[in-house]
Amino acid sequence: MSRYVNRYLLSEMMKSEARLRMRRTSTLVAMLVVVAITWLMIPDPASGNTLIAVGDARVRYNSVCLALGSSLLSSLLFGLAGFYLVRGRMQEDVRSGAGAVMASMPVSNRQFIFGRWLGGVAYLCFMVLVFLLTVLVLHLLRGEGPIQLGIYLQSYALVLLPACFFAASMALLCESFAPLMGKSGDVLYFFIWTTQIGAPVSMMNGGTSAGWNPALLFDFSATGTAMSRFHQVLASNHFSLGIADFNHALAPVTLSEGFWSVDMIFARLLCLAVAMLPLLPAIFLFHRFSPDKVKSAGVKKNWSLLRLLNRLVRPLAAFSHPLFALSARLPGLPGQIVAELALTVATSPVAVIGIAVVMLLGSVLEQAALSALVMVGVAFWGVQIADLSVRDFQSGSEDLGGVAHGGRRYRYLRQLCAGYVAGLLLFFPVIVRWFVSDSGRALALVTGLFALSAAASFLGRLTRTARTFLALFLFGLYIATQARTVAVLDVVGFNGMANTGTIAGQLLLGMVLCAFMILYERTSEK
Repeated sequence: MSRYVNRYLLSEMMKSEARLRMRRTSTLVAMLVVVAITWLMIPDPASGNTLIAVGDARVRYNSVCLALGSSLLSSLLFGLAGFYLVRGRMQEDVRSGAGAVMASMPVSNRQFIFGRWLGGVAYLCFMVLVFLLTVLVLHLLRGEGPIQLGIYLQSYALVLLPACFFAASMALLCESFAPLMGKSGDVLYFFIWTTQIGAPVSMMNGGTSAGWNPALLFDFSATGTAMSRFHQVLASNHFSLGIADFNHALAPVTLSEGFWSVDMIFARLLCLAVAMLPLLPAIFLFHRFSPDKVKSAGVKKNWSLLRLLNRLVRPLAAFSHPLFALSARLPGLPGQIVAELALTVATSPVAVIGIAVVMLLGSVLEQAALSALVMVGVAFWGVQIADLSVRDFQSGSEDLGGVAHGGRRYRYLRQLCAGYVAGLLLFFPVIVRWFVSDSGRALALVTGLFALSAAASFLGRLTRTARTFLALFLFGLYIATQARTVAVLDVVGFNGMANTGTIAGQLLLGMVLCAFMILYERTSEK
């Protein structure tokens, strides 16, 4: 009887968790992004690019190629973005007060954590299903040969399930440990994710070693596993995955149906088990919404590394005082923008150090080193402005700010401008130096900051969470550092590949998002 009750309880928790997440606006945004990314990652061979290339020859678009290539590329997306999509439920329970009710339920920590983990995995599997359906449509349009659904399901299960399991497990671990419930956990996971992508490949000597290797246990993205298998099947180390060029004169290479060997399947199953290990410390660390461990946003903030740094540099919050005074003197929207900047400095004084360091280095570093500085600086800036548009909502002061003159009508615009002004201030020396030496890169940085600011405020206001933007921003930043020759990914110019078309495109995107949200705010005001 108890086993039946436990199964029923876990089933209901899983379904309720999945339903709650699917009802969020961020899910709709994520679905649209997944569809868009799918169309971008599988190019039409007629365009001169292909999904997988071996040497200078392309791989034929049969079910094996499309299933393998799309699942490997999407594992990067679901491994990173999945963490941020699953996160946030416990914080919302704390904010709304529902956590106190849940803490009184006759459910053990193990059952609670595992039930929520099942719900998170079910939600990510739903997103994977959306991705798979989009790939199948692309197969009908660009594929060569029939759709073999069994091959698709096998590749997606072996590649994506470990990535989704690990993302959901780490999300629950960070949610269960109070110091990692906030932005500290978000940043920490990004570094863990980037490490687990490259480490298995390095441990396997570039992915060329054959047979069993302990590194396969931690290859949640399947990058090292696939590279090793490619080397065995194709007897070549010269292959590309993604938007790759190829020689039209060479005959296409065909991947056979037996791509996944028995030992590789066994390795992926073991990796699946390892991906669940973060649930063990999560069960023991779970705070169970105890008021002495987690506090609501309006009371006392729980401990985290980022808040510890802010406490250490708390005297720097004094820089917000003249900004507050200036905002009181400036009329209308300019005063509101300065007030947003002052509030950012007051709540996160570590931003003062970041701005000072980037401005100083931007003034003294050689031209060749400015690209790396912009890459690091943009990551710092993006993390800082991610929650700017949801700050009022999380603190419960959104309605209070809305009753002020122009408070609701200009909320999106002032938050966008505050983030943009912070970015321009951060990179002012770099912008000036690039305008002198390479005006195209300077324009890319100026328009890129505007587009990212508009996207951060747009996604924050629409989804009520900073993690939607943060997930897409960090994923895009990582992809931009890997695909350095793709102009459309060089949003802020640190790759030096941005051109007139991409600069105009991101400027237009920022303006469209801005116009849409201004109209949305005015409509909701009525």
